[in-house]
Amino acid sequence: MFARHAATAAKRAQLSHLRGFAKAHHPAAAITDAPAAPAATSAAWTNPDPGSEFAVTLETGFLPRRDPLPVLPSYFEKLDEILHEMPILKSDGTLGLLHTGRLGARIERELPMYDVEFVFDRRILAALYRDYSVLASAYLLEPCDIQFRLTRNYGLARRILPANIAVPLETIARRLAQKPFLEHSTFTFYNYRRKDQEQPVSLDNIEPIRRFSGCDKEHNFIVGHVAAARHTDAAVAASLGVLRSAQHNQRGEFNAALRQYADAMGRVNEILAQTLQGCGDYASFRTFLNGCRAQSMFNSGVLFEKLGNTAAHKYLGVAQSSSPIASLGTHLFQLSNLSPRGSLPCADGVDQLRAPNFRSFLGHVDSQARSLGVQSYALRCSESSAAYVLALSQVLAYRYRQWANLRDSVPVQSAKDNAAFHGYLDIQTSHVRDIAELISRTHANMDSESLAPALRTRAEAAVHHAEMVHRSLDRILNDAEPTPLPVSMIAY
Repeated sequence: MFARHAATAAKRAQLSHLRGFAKAHHPAAAITDAPAAPAATSAAWTNPDPGSEFAVTLETGFLPRRDPLPVLPSYFEKLDEILHEMPILKSDGTLGLLHTGRLGARIERELPMYDVEFVFDRRILAALYRDYSVLASAYLLEPCDIQFRLTRNYGLARRILPANIAVPLETIARRLAQKPFLEHSTFTFYNYRRKDQEQPVSLDNIEPIRRFSGCDKEHNFIVGHVAAARHTDAAVAASLGVLRSAQHNQRGEFNAALRQYADAMGRVNEILAQTLQGCGDYASFRTFLNGCRAQSMFNSGVLFEKLGNTAAHKYLGVAQSSSPIASLGTHLFQLSNLSPRGSLPCADGVDQLRAPNFRSFLGHVDSQARSLGVQSYALRCSESSAAYVLALSQVLAYRYRQWANLRDSVPVQSAKDNAAFHGYLDIQTSHVRDIAELISRTHANMDSESLAPALRTRAEAAVHHAEMVHRSLDRILNDAEPTPLPVSMIAY
């Protein structure tokens, strides 16, 4: 009896320590959550959890409502230490554990079995979810990275996730209603720190918290997505405006919302053009972004040690999923199934990996856009069609860049993986071409002469870019050998 009371007292002391850490390290991050920023709402959507760190709001868009916690409480000192020592190239220029394949042994030998049941602060939970999911991917895929650097072939990953990662990760994921595996938003949107807390999120003022390779391209991949996501507040507001105005047949507001979405996505694409142009050394960290579903390096998924359930876990990874920014445009403009050859069902495993808030918002946009017929509503009026073309042009720019980076990434040299890679690439290629064709068809079927000169000029420029993309894809796909992608196309 005394021992049980003593253990309970120790847990309370541990919880008190975590509360004190949250208050001391970041005053706004007390154990009782600070008031949430106002959530993005419409007549038909209510934010299911406005207190979540992964909330969707009109103020922050898809970025977390508070900056991610960059340092874990001292209770998790060993976890923090291993993550700091992990990257192939550390921030001080020395070589880390992944460079020589020493991470797995270090985890198995030194990482404690941390008890996370008494952690209730949402900011700490979100940081632990980021750190454990990053560590899980690094542990499982470490052998593949070594093999890939030697032979350009992935080989086999570790199939069993040890209990000192699996148990806390599963517990935290369950508390956050997420999957216990690394996904896009966790690796990007919840993986930055501001150098100057008084200055806004920008390319020059943020740096990654956790990294795999430590290379410049990985840095650019993370900070580019974060800096671009700063402008998703306007994209979220515009998306809700599109739905609301279509529902109430407010044509002027509908056109304005489409232009607002195009402008917001234009800012997103401009930042990504600066940071993600070309492949570079993307392959140096892409290995760790693979999922454990339908990947030959995992065969039959991953087993989580000491969880009772012996079923293998199978999840898409960062490399197989996409940013919620991409899904938003696909859902809002009903682009998931433009044609049989271009089927891109975002809900097929990708959106289900996201945080509950993201799932709810994207599901709402998808169902409402289908119910209201956003695409057909836009095509009934020439001015709406022109605004729709502007919005689609920015979706095309985002998807084309995504396609270009995928196409330039180095596939594995096994027949099975090459077939899977090129099958996925073919779906993405068809989707990009179908968006370009939709832009051209929409422009051809509207009365351009009735438009205001400025809008007509912008719409014609968007069509010109779409035709350039189409010609570029045709030329590249007909070449026997890969050719460099036109920089102007990636950057537009």
